[in-house]
Amino acid sequence: MIYKLSDKQLVAQIKIKVKEEKEIIVEVLSYLEEIDRRKLFVDYGASSLFKFCTRVLKYSDAEAAIRVKTVRAIKAAPIIKQKIQDGSLNLTTAASIYSFLKNNRIKNRSKLVEHVCGRSSKEVKNILNSLSKNPPPRGLKITLTEHLLKKLEKVGRDFDDCSELEVIECLIDKYIEQTEHSKAKRASSQKSKNQRYITREVKESVDKRANNRCEGFSPVTGDRCTSRVNLQYDHFRPISLGGDSSAENIRKLCFGCNQRAAVKAIGVDKMMQRDSTTLSPGVEYYLEQTDTGLQCSFIPPGR
Repeated sequence: MIYKLSDKQLVAQIKIKVKEEKEIIVEVLSYLEEIDRRKLFVDYGASSLFKFCTRVLKYSDAEAAIRVKTVRAIKAAPIIKQKIQDGSLNLTTAASIYSFLKNNRIKNRSKLVEHVCGRSSKEVKNILNSLSKNPPPRGLKITLTEHLLKKLEKVGRDFDDCSELEVIECLIDKYIEQTEHSKAKRASSQKSKNQRYITREVKESVDKRANNRCEGFSPVTGDRCTSRVNLQYDHFRPISLGGDSSAENIRKLCFGCNQRAAVKAIGVDKMMQRDSTTLSPGVEYYLEQTDTGLQCSFIPPGR
């Protein structure tokens, strides 16, 4: 029993447990990496890795967010996994690195990781802020009054388990779709020769059937996907395999379900070759170690 250990034994034992804990964390991250690579979360009724972590693995939102960001960070800079395992990097720092890399295309990413290893969260934040050449992603904070919150809650009942932000995004998407349909009615009705082209009439028919919700189904639970954001038109039977652009062959899928369907159709390796969404495009920089610290320099176009 723990209470029978001597002081020396107690410290020695906890060091062993901490080492084991780090190894387990890295193992969990490896599992999450592979689940994300296969988009396997879709089969369990989750439209994203984050929702898989919260719904299936029962992580809290904060726990899920930091693990998903760490998985993305490892994909961008594989050295991060090794640094987490040896204890010189924690999940918080890994998540911060991902957020930085998402907004700044950095060469020598390994050098950046090495530079922040063993530093406090405050130090890491200051370093990344000093290196950042891009402004932080644009955002808008708004405060909803009580009567607007009540209206949002009432509308949200028709959106299953979507968050307030997802409900707002769904409503905006629906308005944009309606506006685009109105513009399409005024445009030329000439039929496109592109076999992949989906006519306005087909889109309207599919929209009505889908009712602003992903039409994907989980093969594990048999439940329909609950996602209502980032919906895309998809050919159930690909054009290359004889499919057409009729309403019967068009379905509306969320990004996750669409990716999973592609993985099943063409294989995960080909999907990985096509996948360029790990980091958003941005200005490219290189890192250089100087006497005053790590410096970030602009790479002119064409180099």
